[in-house]
Amino acid sequence: MSAPPAFPPSHHLTRDLAVRIRRDDDGATLTLPIGPALLDGSGRVRTGVVAMIADIISGEAAIREALPGWIATLGLSLQVGVLPGEGHLAARARKIRKGRTTLVFEVDLEHVETGSEVGLSTITFSLLPARNELQARAAWAEEPEPETDFATADSGFAAPLLDAIGFAPKAGDPSIARAEKTDYVGNTLGAMTGGVVAILAEAAADHFAASELGGATRVRSLEIHFLRLAKTGPIRAEARTLGRLASGLIVRVELRDEGRDDALTTLATVVVDRA
Repeated sequence: MSAPPAFPPSHHLTRDLAVRIRRDDDGATLTLPIGPALLDGSGRVRTGVVAMIADIISGEAAIREALPGWIATLGLSLQVGVLPGEGHLAARARKIRKGRTTLVFEVDLEHVETGSEVGLSTITFSLLPARNELQARAAWAEEPEPETDFATADSGFAAPLLDAIGFAPKAGDPSIARAEKTDYVGNTLGAMTGGVVAILAEAAADHFAASELGGATRVRSLEIHFLRLAKTGPIRAEARTLGRLASGLIVRVELRDEGRDDALTTLATVVVDRA
């Protein structure tokens, strides 16, 4: 039998993030180094990046629960406090519930250097049959190594994160932004990863709110519902104001797949404060 295909590929956002996962008898912990490419306009790590690492670490645990089947992210909520602008973030998942068709995990997030809690995420996964060779032959999930370092010798950001994923606000209209679905941001289902979808929704809300509020902003919470896979692209984000708060805005973001007749893929509600 030939060697199983590898995921993520050598050129992938997960590798550029340089996340590392350490496993022990009590579970797994992911660490993320916070570099300049990951910061928002307030000088702190982007909330969308926090959502992505929560999706990664809970997804790795969910895959083992689902074997020999597979998973897809169904919903993600995230609330954060004061996020750091340097050091490392740590994320650790714990199973809340396993049903016949869904799995629910919570992810605790902390700043490694200070030991302070910085956020909490709740993520729901849909249980699916394995659809392809990469999923059906996931020996790495059945017998994981004690440590996985996703970075390679060529990993790292040559540009800010949003430029790396192709985030492109529409000129003259801050409510619209787009990103292409590429292998760099793809998953084993041939679609944009749930974590990248979260970054796109968060960045679109942040960009829109900064324009509305006239200054730097900070995303404080995300509530995301994944309706269908973002498979073709470009993926268009449309933001609008749901309500005004003393500290900022509540923003609604809809993501649509322009390559699939504008199919609605994702709904997000985002709370954005002035920085």
